Amino acid sequence: MRAAPGHVVVRTRPGWEGEDIAAHRDVRHGLAAAACSIDGGSIDDAIRRRAGAMSVARAFYSRRGLDLGGGRGDRGYDDLEHELGLSRTFRIAFDPRAPIGPVVEDLAALDAVESVTPAYICASPVAPAVGAAQPRKGDRARALIGAARAAALEPGDLSLIVGLVDSGVDFDHPELVGRLRPGVSSVALKPGWSEGDLRVISGARPSLQDIADDEGHGTGCAALLAAIGVAIEPGVAGIARLLPIRALCGAIVTGRRAATAIGLLPDIDSGLKTCVDLGARVINMSFGTPESDLDGTSPHIPHVEVVRYALAHDCILVAASGNTGRAERFFPAALPGVIAVGAVDDDRRPASFTTRGDHVALSAPGVRIVTAGIDGYVEHSGTSFAAPFVTGACALLVARAARWSRPLGPAAVRRILVESAQRFAGGVDTTGCGAGILDLPAALAAVDALCREDHDTDAAAA
Repeated sequence: MRAAPGHVVVRTRPGWEGEDIAAHRDVRHGLAAAACSIDGGSIDDAIRRRAGAMSVARAFYSRRGLDLGGGRGDRGYDDLEHELGLSRTFRIAFDPRAPIGPVVEDLAALDAVESVTPAYICASPVAPAVGAAQPRKGDRARALIGAARAAALEPGDLSLIVGLVDSGVDFDHPELVGRLRPGVSSVALKPGWSEGDLRVISGARPSLQDIADDEGHGTGCAALLAAIGVAIEPGVAGIARLLPIRALCGAIVTGRRAATAIGLLPDIDSGLKTCVDLGARVINMSFGTPESDLDGTSPHIPHVEVVRYALAHDCILVAASGNTGRAERFFPAALPGVIAVGAVDDDRRPASFTTRGDHVALSAPGVRIVTAGIDGYVEHSGTSFAAPFVTGACALLVARAARWSRPLGPAAVRRILVESAQRFAGGVDTTGCGAGILDLPAALAAVDALCREDHDTDAAAA
């Protein structure tokens, strides 16, 4: 796994909270200055001994930060943010020539440090088949999950916010006009930044709200959720509004023609938390880090605390399982409470690339999916593009339950999706591909049955 040279993320133990250290987002946008010290003691000494001078910022903006005014994202952390350690997580930058391994080892040995990890780089798990396509309606992928029938049964909820943590979106694409809320960028990688054969093609931008997509991954996922149906089928999430968070950016790998979407793990975590704080009820996460990349230098599993934060706020989280074609765990897909999605083809057979495992909840179409791109329309394959079908389904289920004046939490949504899933094709190995294939009309019917049962129970009790 690649790590950004000269960057580590440190979570201190309770009691070592740090004083007057600004939030990274405020520092990035010139509202505050980075600190040159974290504790004035053992942590500072460990870093300076190996790497010299440092700059420090808090990794997470507080939920109440905006209430306090610009440049105060490090103030007002609530009880949950303290409990999960979000208030005492710091991004530390130092000389990129310094060896990260010894720095991490020295910090991990300190009583003041709860966890420490390099700032690793995550890539969106895209399968190879990507290219321009002619837009079309009535495709087999959407027919397989009953998208048109579901839209006739449930148009969705205009007040519901669906979050998309990805590479941004093309705001001007005709399929997305009027469907997007103002977004936020958490990307900190600088334009032209490079590491080995990897080079960022755009990176961070001056404006917090500049979430323009320079790679296409986010735009493709966005249209599957929220397209208005100009030349392709409407998005599965119905009339729910989409909140785009740009946590990934475009990058080029030497020798490859197509760009890929990458992001620093702390940028992704920051963006995911912001998505929750801005009111997202359902969040799509088409990115992941394989467990095999977590070596002894940093065994800390990514995204744990921020996923727990989202679940505590009743967010429904959906993630792509990965595209390795093996049985293994990607994070965040394999974290408790996350709905992990595999991919099938139009014949209801698991895709050759879909990553399998006991944690996978169900599968959805993910082979040769036609969707929007940053230059017209494209055809994508990958679990990245299976996940939005399930995310859209979650939005419809929540909207359906609201018509019965009933809330629907993450556990109930997962159970309904799993129990209503349709069968895979016969005679194929479906081990580790989940309970079956997404069936939107059946899932909506299950919500009706559940809410009707609750309604009848309430009536009988009255």
